[in-house]
Amino acid sequence: MKTNGSSTAQLSVVIPVLNEEDIVEQNLRTLANFLDDVIGRGVWAFVVVDNGSTDKTPEILTRVLADYPPSLTIHEKEPNYGRALRTGLENSHTKFVHICDIEQWDLPFLAWAWRYRDDHDLFIGSKRSDPTVSKQHPRRRFLSWGLNALLQLLFGYMGTETHGPKLINMDRIRPILAVVKSERGQFDTEIVLRTVRKGYRIAEAPIAFKEERPPRRKLIKKIVWNLVAFNRLRGFIKDVPYEGDVEFRQFARSDVLRASAARVPASAGTATAADTAAASPH
Repeated sequence: MKTNGSSTAQLSVVIPVLNEEDIVEQNLRTLANFLDDVIGRGVWAFVVVDNGSTDKTPEILTRVLADYPPSLTIHEKEPNYGRALRTGLENSHTKFVHICDIEQWDLPFLAWAWRYRDDHDLFIGSKRSDPTVSKQHPRRRFLSWGLNALLQLLFGYMGTETHGPKLINMDRIRPILAVVKSERGQFDTEIVLRTVRKGYRIAEAPIAFKEERPPRRKLIKKIVWNLVAFNRLRGFIKDVPYEGDVEFRQFARSDVLRASAARVPASAGTATAADTAAASPH
């Protein structure tokens, strides 16, 4: 991915979106200002995957991303979170990729991960590892606990999260991406599990999280779907061997804040995009 001029983009920011016309412009511009400050102007790009939106999101994306070359929008015909992530990753041609949602991010986490990007192959932000900074709805917290318990039971997973924001070294993870079979919500879970078994270097740290809106799926339906998806995932992973020692390191929120303090304003301490935007100058 080439930027204007002769320099090469260092970071792609992959964001799946679905019917986000009310927040997508403000949140992208707020995040863009932060990326200019921390990554550098002109050396990053958005890769936004429109996940089958039926509102004005596609039109807004076309207009907004024109201000941030070489950013691009990719349109999927129907909602599928895992396919959207795969599409975004496959269309990112930088060494590093950050995955986040349009309504929730944690700027200190990204600044910390970027600072230490050469020390680890995969950074994972966890909503579960520090309850003092993560304010999940009780139902969502219950579901997250149950899913992680299954990961520990069925796959021996030592972490607390697989779905949070990530910073990925694509030189290491791209070959793994090519063999991942899961779709939808377990797509990035399979990436994490395969990365663990490769013996690659993984870092997990808490992120700030604030529930901004109710889940789009009913809890019972989500539980049933995840049970089916986990059964499929077992089949995909069962014959994948451990190729080396497990290199999984967990960090505290204080580690993240100390490392990012010089580059992130105090107003960005929340993971909530709306709060960050409201605290930013316009």
